[in-house]
Amino acid sequence: MRAFHENRTYGKGLPVQIGRIRNISFLAHWHHDLEFMYVTEGSLQIGINYETRVLKAGEFAFCGSGDIHYYDSSRGESEIIMIIFNPRLIGSPAGWPVEQDFRSHFITSMDGMTVERQQALEQLAPVMHALYVEDQQAEPSEMIITGLLQLLCGLVERHIPAGSSEQKRQHRSTAHLKMMQELLDQLEQHCTQPLTLQDGADYARMSVFHFSRFFKNVTGMGYNTYVNELRIRRAEQQIVHTDERLLDIALDCGFGNIRTFNRVFRQLRGCKPSDLRGKV
Repeated sequence: MRAFHENRTYGKGLPVQIGRIRNISFLAHWHHDLEFMYVTEGSLQIGINYETRVLKAGEFAFCGSGDIHYYDSSRGESEIIMIIFNPRLIGSPAGWPVEQDFRSHFITSMDGMTVERQQALEQLAPVMHALYVEDQQAEPSEMIITGLLQLLCGLVERHIPAGSSEQKRQHRSTAHLKMMQELLDQLEQHCTQPLTLQDGADYARMSVFHFSRFFKNVTGMGYNTYVNELRIRRAEQQIVHTDERLLDIALDCGFGNIRTFNRVFRQLRGCKPSDLRGKV
């Protein structure tokens, strides 16, 4: 699955995917479709645009159209209910939200469980569970699923306040997020080429210092780590599905030599590349 701009396909039926997922980790990416997640067990770090939270069981987050988001389960075990669907199912084919931006993408107890937050979670949780249960039926009802998705988005609009103009400028710069979408696209397409931190800063038209902080704030990891993760994921596919020599794979995936490839692979995966083939 591509890490930057995910063009989702759903197969037959409604353009919606519903499931329980354990220990999800996913690089920063974005898509037009809407994404809702409810933590049922453990805790999970989630970053959405400029905001990062560690969600615990019973807490909720959502992504609107174009929001850059990532998941990091390295802190421990977790399970979530995740629902992803095309916004046309709620009557917003051009994207959602339509006329407002939200002050936050999370409903958590981090800042204290107010009556309003408690009420929001008490109403959102059963809708998430109901969608999962309906999807597990032998013949899920499209009408029920569509109605529950409408209810889900309606509850978000009711319980998450809209941000003021100043808050929007502070928490979400549309121009910067658009630039980041384009940059993630470029990194995915050209990760096998030399890509320095200076290259990224130049693309963003920022100083190296500010770009480095900005990139980590949005993606949850440093620029070089993100690029290496893209390269290692590409290498993993070649190791598993081809008989190419590891040296050739390393060079093809953007590593200058086998030593660097082995070192980075061990840092990110905790094992040697050859372990994927079961032989040295």
